[in-house]
Amino acid sequence: MANKTDAHPNSLYISDISVNFSESRKNVRSAEVRIGSTLRRPIENHAGKALTQTFDIPLEFSLQDSFSLQILYKSQWFWKKPYDMIHLDMEDIFRRHGAPGPERKEYYKSHEEISIVLGLSRNSSIGDTGDLPPTTDVIFQNCPQFRILVTGKSGVGKSSLIKHAFGLQDALTSDFARGEANIDNEFVSPQNNRFVLHDSNGFEAGDEDNFNKVREFIKRRSNKPLKDQLHAIWLCLEIPHAGGRLLETGTEQFLALKREGKLGNIPVVVVFTKFDVLIDQVDFDIGSSLNGLSEDDIKERSKNGAETKLQEVCIGPLKIFSQSDIPHVAVSTEESYKETLAQLIQITERHVYEHVATDASVMTGIAQRVDPKLKMETLIKVGKRTYWKALVSSIGFMNRDQKTCLRVLHTDIVTVWNFRDSYKHLSSEEFRTLMVNMVDKTYAGPQINPNAAMKFGLATVATIATIVSTLAGPVAPIVVPIAASVVLAKWVYDVYQLSNLVLQHFISYIVDLTMVLQILYLLSDNKEELSRRVIKFAVKSYHDSKIIGNVHGQVEKVVRELQVLDHSDHVIVDRIKALMNSNSIDAGEIHDLRAKIPPVHSVPDEPWEVTQGTGK
Repeated sequence: MANKTDAHPNSLYISDISVNFSESRKNVRSAEVRIGSTLRRPIENHAGKALTQTFDIPLEFSLQDSFSLQILYKSQWFWKKPYDMIHLDMEDIFRRHGAPGPERKEYYKSHEEISIVLGLSRNSSIGDTGDLPPTTDVIFQNCPQFRILVTGKSGVGKSSLIKHAFGLQDALTSDFARGEANIDNEFVSPQNNRFVLHDSNGFEAGDEDNFNKVREFIKRRSNKPLKDQLHAIWLCLEIPHAGGRLLETGTEQFLALKREGKLGNIPVVVVFTKFDVLIDQVDFDIGSSLNGLSEDDIKERSKNGAETKLQEVCIGPLKIFSQSDIPHVAVSTEESYKETLAQLIQITERHVYEHVATDASVMTGIAQRVDPKLKMETLIKVGKRTYWKALVSSIGFMNRDQKTCLRVLHTDIVTVWNFRDSYKHLSSEEFRTLMVNMVDKTYAGPQINPNAAMKFGLATVATIATIVSTLAGPVAPIVVPIAASVVLAKWVYDVYQLSNLVLQHFISYIVDLTMVLQILYLLSDNKEELSRRVIKFAVKSYHDSKIIGNVHGQVEKVVRELQVLDHSDHVIVDRIKALMNSNSIDAGEIHDLRAKIPPVHSVPDEPWEVTQGTGK
């Protein structure tokens, strides 16, 4: 008699799943795959009345495992049951896959007008010898760019807004700079190809032609795949002055479409531009009453006055017309107001996540270049989808050397930060080696008190100032006290096996690299292409600061205090998230911190390694 393994493969893999409830009167809030007693994976992507999920690393299960799908419903008066637990027949699943046909097969299950489809394969798509696909590559296949429509009258400040929000030094095209808007044109900058811009003129009174073009364009795009859909709309309105009117008739018509649900789920964010002009006007109006006040008091008085005026001339009229709390933010592209751009990006990302798709919100975070904290939040979203969870489960990392595992972590982190790095310095073997050897070097030294409170930005600026003061000249080479050669620490060649030391190494690598890139953001501001010199400066600044000892002390403490039951996916991700949050820089700090940093010259460039004392 043949045993079960003769009739069936030992295990199968789920590559994707969809839950379609378009035929059901019930609305599904969320769903979760449950395999065995421990494996839980959410189904996160909403697409109309359906939930879908493609697993970056396919989920493995055997004939002996239990397999169920938990579905949570939105509360409705005719359906009081909050959830269903749907159990799938493993024998039936394995039997279906064993039938003749292609390697990938689909398994169908119906439950009370809800259709479930599993994508099944006998082999994991990630072979033992193949490269691990970065999670960002998987996201890019579905949504490679953040796609935005920016609408507003010529002169409202659209070009400046786009340049500063997405870190460009030049206008996207001469047509865009001249204000010659054609809504169907796709503007993509070689300085940041992670976003696509569509431009439209504002809604002038009586200009029905442009109004209809915008409405039809939005409708047409809504029927396309996610990568071609609009992910957000910025409606730019200049803050009125001298009794001017905020909302023209055409703008009111457009907002009415949104209010009535005729624009679909696309988030519309109202952007009040030239906030700095309003601040200046408020300062002028209150004039002599500022005499004798400190600089901080003057700023506070001006801010409060501007917010009162903004409420009066912008927010109040908008709320009265829209009859809802439509997302809005006042912005200025002046250097000292950059935090207003960060607020715009944060609001946009949140609404894209809530109303469009997770992948589109990730692309919002990747494309933007004004908020380092949002970079970290985006990185956490990317990390917890696959490889940060693999630190514990070892899915994908099993039987691979640690160098290979670190490579995919490194690639995802660098990709999320999205620097102007045409020469791929951040992906070079030399930079990867610097980061690995930084982890190894630090563990060989004494432990630092992990409870020491330290402000990342100020500590970093102090270290940068010290480094600059010790250089022989403004373009003297940067000597990094760790090797950038291809000689790596021995442990990176060991096969990945879960242990406290391995966790310590990997968590340190993730946080170290993120901190170095945060310093690089402070130093570069995406004003020019990255050079090896400025990257080395960021590495040295982190290595020489007290922050690295504090970070590694926290990592060692976190790993040491983990109990057996704490070694789960979400616990490790939460610990990494906490480490990053405690060492992040808010967008509001950036201007003051950069003002304290001495000039750091990125040219002429230099090799990765130079000899101490000789500069060669």
